[in-house]
Amino acid sequence: AKGTADCTAEEAAAWYFEHCSRERMAISREAGNTTRLEIRKRDGRVNEKLFANVKKMPFPLKKREFVSRFIWSRKSDKTIVIAVVSAPDKVDYGGGISYRKLVRGQTKAIFTATNVEAKSEIPQCKIELLQYLDAGVHLPAQIVNK
Repeated sequence: AKGTADCTAEEAAAWYFEHCSRERMAISREAGNTTRLEIRKRDGRVNEKLFANVKKMPFPLKKREFVSRFIWSRKSDKTIVIAVVSAPDKVDYGGGISYRKLVRGQTKAIFTATNVEAKSEIPQCKIELLQYLDAGVHLPAQIVNK
């Protein structure tokens, strides 16, 4: 997906990197998804974050778990890139979610934001998102296309 945003590349990348913001948590809850966590580790880097998501699937499919590492990097003076890769980490969701009822999905993504010339003093950036998702098993087309 490609597009233009009325903000700087830094602001667009920050929005994407803040996967557990209040705005995005509210959207996730409205969609019926049960979990969206940021996992912090003592030896974590400033430009890396680990997230765990549990996505609701239509009946008769089981919920999908995605554990992903986000890595922020400045490619040039104008461009910021965020890479997303699946992580093997185990996540303790507490008492409400059973590991046996989850199917682990895999994802990879590259989010790129590049500053371009402002229009009428409003900052502009070009954004691009390339994403691959493996839901963990073969899904019928009628479910994927919902």
